[in-house]
Amino acid sequence: MNKIFFDTNLLIYLATGDAEMQEPIIRICSESDFSLISIQVLNEFTAVCLKKQLLPINKIQKYVNEYNLCFEVADVNFRNISIAFDIKKKYNYAWYDCLIIATALLNDCSILYTQDMQHNQIIEKKLNIINPFV
Repeated sequence: MNKIFFDTNLLIYLATGDAEMQEPIIRICSESDFSLISIQVLNEFTAVCLKKQLLPINKIQKYVNEYNLCFEVADVNFRNISIAFDIKKKYNYAWYDCLIIATALLNDCSILYTQDMQHNQIIEKKLNIINPFV
């Protein structure tokens, strides 16, 4: 099974971006067997949309509810944090990126789609970071 993880920025593009930004994300979703996000991603989506006033709060809530239905939503717990520390020491990504990587690894994802990390980097010989806009 091809398990993929979506970073926050892609959900923001789905909700607020133009068709050119949305198209590759929609294509990836339709082609994947199993798409995953985390509670962290939903919280980051909400925080960014509120802070940058990208959408009114009722629309943000609507998207969060839809994403909860469209994606498997992983919890974040102390095990994620512990692994994120190892990722931070080894790869030196920003803390919240390390937590996303750890969550993707713990959920056996093979691909992490994001615009914020090094394209085509393999993490722990298991997780390929892909920028869908490259």
